[in-house]
Amino acid sequence: MSDQLPVTTIPAALRAAAEGHPERLAVVDGAVRLDYAGLLAHVRRAARALAASDIGPGDRVAVLAPNCWQWIVTAFAAWDAGAVVVPISTRGKAAEIGPVLERTGARLLVTVDELLGSRYLDMLRAEYPGPTQGRPVPGLPDLREVVFMAGTADGPGTVGWDAFLDRADGIDPEAAERRAQAAKPDDVCEVLFTSGTTGAPKGVMLAQGQLLRSYWDWSGLGGLGGGDTFLVVSPFSHGFGINAGVLVCVLRGMTNVPMALFEPAAALELVEREHVTVLAGPPTLFSRMLDHPDAARRELSSLRVAYCGAATVPAALIERLANDVGIERVINAYGLIEACVVSMTRADDPVEVIATSTGRPLPGVEVRTVDDEGRDTPVGEPGEVLVRGDGVMVGYWRDPDATAAAVGPDGWLRTGDIGTVDEAGNVRIVDRKKDMFICGGFNAYPAEIEGLLVRHPAIAQVAVVGVEDEQLGEVGWAYVVPAEAERVVPDEVIAWARERMANYKVPRRVVVCDELPVNANGKVDKATLRRRSRAAHQHTG
Repeated sequence: MSDQLPVTTIPAALRAAAEGHPERLAVVDGAVRLDYAGLLAHVRRAARALAASDIGPGDRVAVLAPNCWQWIVTAFAAWDAGAVVVPISTRGKAAEIGPVLERTGARLLVTVDELLGSRYLDMLRAEYPGPTQGRPVPGLPDLREVVFMAGTADGPGTVGWDAFLDRADGIDPEAAERRAQAAKPDDVCEVLFTSGTTGAPKGVMLAQGQLLRSYWDWSGLGGLGGGDTFLVVSPFSHGFGINAGVLVCVLRGMTNVPMALFEPAAALELVEREHVTVLAGPPTLFSRMLDHPDAARRELSSLRVAYCGAATVPAALIERLANDVGIERVINAYGLIEACVVSMTRADDPVEVIATSTGRPLPGVEVRTVDDEGRDTPVGEPGEVLVRGDGVMVGYWRDPDATAAAVGPDGWLRTGDIGTVDEAGNVRIVDRKKDMFICGGFNAYPAEIEGLLVRHPAIAQVAVVGVEDEQLGEVGWAYVVPAEAERVVPDEVIAWARERMANYKVPRRVVVCDELPVNANGKVDKATLRRRSRAAHQHTG
């Protein structure tokens, strides 16, 4: 397998796949089975529909939907049109979705009419009211139209999928193709939102060339290729799902099997039926599948590669995947939205390295650790992880100050993670981005959760910390100080939070206190709160 990246733009990658292996399966989504020639045809039609909808280079197209074939078509069509894809999590509520649409000035939202009881357009209309004036959401003037992948038009400024695609007939195919061919490696193609640790969501701008380079190396070092079938469980709205899933499958000519909602029995059935060879997710995903009663009766021998990131990988799980399933490689890796893939384990790494580190940096990526004064720490000594290379973001969306604070003039990105680098170059993350915790494989940022919880009328102050949980890895505990003359009922706060934020952000426990502990600088002392939480968890658990 050549290490040379064969293309430099995303439209070129799709065309190379369609020309090189037109009859190979590209996407399998239930009854929908698209080969690469068919995928390209769908994408070209959707790109012309976007052009007919006055979406052009640089315009933002937001996608709010579960993993499905239309999501893939929408993303590649947007890139063909020169637009920027803004993925939005389906777990979000109006108070989380709205600001993303507002800040990016998204002109088009492609979504579903309903998912698990959530009607996104209704939620947004309630959160952003006002005179309709032909807009789908009155309070979001930049949003011109909403396209429903599933469902029909629902009021002004909305259109169903088939009616949207019919607009393609009015656009010259050759003109649309010229636009796709005009793509450049430096074109920003994604804005992925991450809260970081500041609480205010920041949009990370990523360009076509850097994404292709980073994920070409990631997939190549992982041994992925045209004979592989990837069951993509990670939401396409996340950096890993859209890039390691949607992009890599096309880049390597693999078959993408999108899974809308993870359920162990359904995942096991898909692995057997579609002869899935590649699976990725946090350790809990693999454990839930292996522990499911159906695991023993399913044929899982097709699986050969497991990307098992997002947390420390238990050595026992690695051995179980190898011995019970026959998986050839278990890979641990480290990345962040602002820097794509930073490091990953290699094929010849022993179990100990895979279980305790995220491997060595990718080609063209530099990693160092520094102390509080910016001095390099000795080998094996912890320090803040700094990253430099092609994968480092273009910058934060319309936030030059935050960009300058994160990326120095010498190109080094401050990750906020604390890690070590051993003599072999293996990177080990010993503490995550300040207060961030990982709940069920999803990054949860306390500052963002606190910003949402403090909107509760009975809460004056709040601090959130991550606490170990057997099922989800970690969950949030919220320490709250009631507002004057108010009474906080923990169960009511949790119920209130469930209506207003994604479930992985909702605190599992609310602890009422008279005041929050502070350190010498007057900041909330979260180390003390973590100690309290661990003690309480051990006492009750």
